[in-house]
Amino acid sequence: MKTLLLLVTLSCAAAAYETTAECPRGTHRVGTENAYDPFHCVKDQTEKDKGFGSVVGPKGFTVRPRCPRGTRPVAGDALQPYRCVRVAAGDVDPELSPLHGDDDAPMATEAEGEADPMTRGCPRGKRKVRTTDPLNPYQCVVQATRVTTTGVDSYVKFSIPREMSFEYPRTFRAQDAWKEEVPTMYLTLDDGSPGKPVTITVTKYEQRQPTYQELDSAIARDIEWQRAQDGGVIPVAGLKARLTYVPGDARTVYLPLSQDSYYSFVYSAPAETYDSYLPTFQHLLKSLRLYRERR
Repeated sequence: MKTLLLLVTLSCAAAAYETTAECPRGTHRVGTENAYDPFHCVKDQTEKDKGFGSVVGPKGFTVRPRCPRGTRPVAGDALQPYRCVRVAAGDVDPELSPLHGDDDAPMATEAEGEADPMTRGCPRGKRKVRTTDPLNPYQCVVQATRVTTTGVDSYVKFSIPREMSFEYPRTFRAQDAWKEEVPTMYLTLDDGSPGKPVTITVTKYEQRQPTYQELDSAIARDIEWQRAQDGGVIPVAGLKARLTYVPGDARTVYLPLSQDSYYSFVYSAPAETYDSYLPTFQHLLKSLRLYRERR
């Protein structure tokens, strides 16, 4: 009798197990952590369900998967429905693009995600520049054309009595602060564009100034603080000048006058216009004439 009762119990348990293990057509079994209900039946994922639909939420939900700034989602497989890839150069940042529904949202391709200037360089007509975004440290910008300031009437001559003279573009606004404690001449092109303007500064440093740094210390500061590169010695106004530069951002020329005084000429511009206005800085250095006798 006990043996018969045991067989009936095992038979019922096996039947119950088979009933739980079998799922209707179009669904599949998924395990749970519940000891009393170890399996659930869930609907199979079709090709239509794959992509953004499985991770975005209900139909018509207008928020896409969140990716870090400078990246966007690309559809993956069932185990990883989407992944974040860098935005290709020239594309609109996902954080700034208008919000659309799932049906009309274009999907990024694998090729677009791999168009990375860090690994593949930049296409013809563009150049690589460094950014401040750690997720997208480089970007491709349009190789700007040179500005048309080659004519005689394109430049204005500026003179500092008993010091120097040079030519600068008429389109630049000049601010004369040569009588200040640290004599400086500011030349600025403010065209209304966002970000920093194109600037050229001419400054004189002397040992009597409270913030004076020796020439070698100033060059070392550029290399250490601005991660500038040492451009070596270049000829300026018949003298041997020292050059430091940050590619696509700034260029500084140090012109020694004596053991305890020197001039600095600094050119700074946004990455997209750096090459365009660099010739104006080179023209200023070429037109430089020193009036004061060296000690």
